[in-house]
Amino acid sequence: MIKGTNKYNKLAESLQGIYTLETFADRLKIDRIKAIYIIHRLRKLGFVRTSYGAKKKRIYDISLRNKQKGISYTERINEASQNPAIQVASFNPYYIHGRIPSYEEALIYAIKQKDVRYLIASLALFRKISDWSLLYKLAKKEDLVREIAALYEIARKVVKKVRKMPKRFLHLAQKRNGNQFHYIVNHLSSDNFKDIEKRWKVYIPLNQADLEEYSR
Repeated sequence: MIKGTNKYNKLAESLQGIYTLETFADRLKIDRIKAIYIIHRLRKLGFVRTSYGAKKKRIYDISLRNKQKGISYTERINEASQNPAIQVASFNPYYIHGRIPSYEEALIYAIKQKDVRYLIASLALFRKISDWSLLYKLAKKEDLVREIAALYEIARKVVKKVRKMPKRFLHLAQKRNGNQFHYIVNHLSSDNFKDIEKRWKVYIPLNQADLEEYSR
């Protein structure tokens, strides 16, 4: 077994390329368990970016440049879900350099994608939200306060260990509750969450069937 950070740095240099787990194991002539371990070590050093191909198959991009790219919002979203069936694949990720983007920022980013897959994955972010003041500030700037409140209610129904929304955030969200309904994704609304839609005047593009992976 390879040991030592320096050896992994050299290994990353020699292995630059795109792999599946199978092709990676074949390249090194090792079994699946060792391949998973080495990919894990390379990822911790920042050399591996993971995306998803057909049928959610993991694709590993190993490159020395990855260590300089920073962290993408999509990676933060996927960190929160930890379920490959829920995670999202981005073919044009937006990277943040010099710092780790907050989960609060990642939640706003996910909603702004106006994409059902991002919204499903974003529900897991509510487990990670700790700075509700920051979240409110970001949501207010993007006019997404009601959307946050509505998605939070759904997250409480389907995601385990979601913390309670502070009363202040709830109060401020209610004050912004106007008469006009908002779409999160244009022309899509829910068959199952009508009560939440009416409460926040937000059309929710998710149904209970879309969220089944959270119960597995």
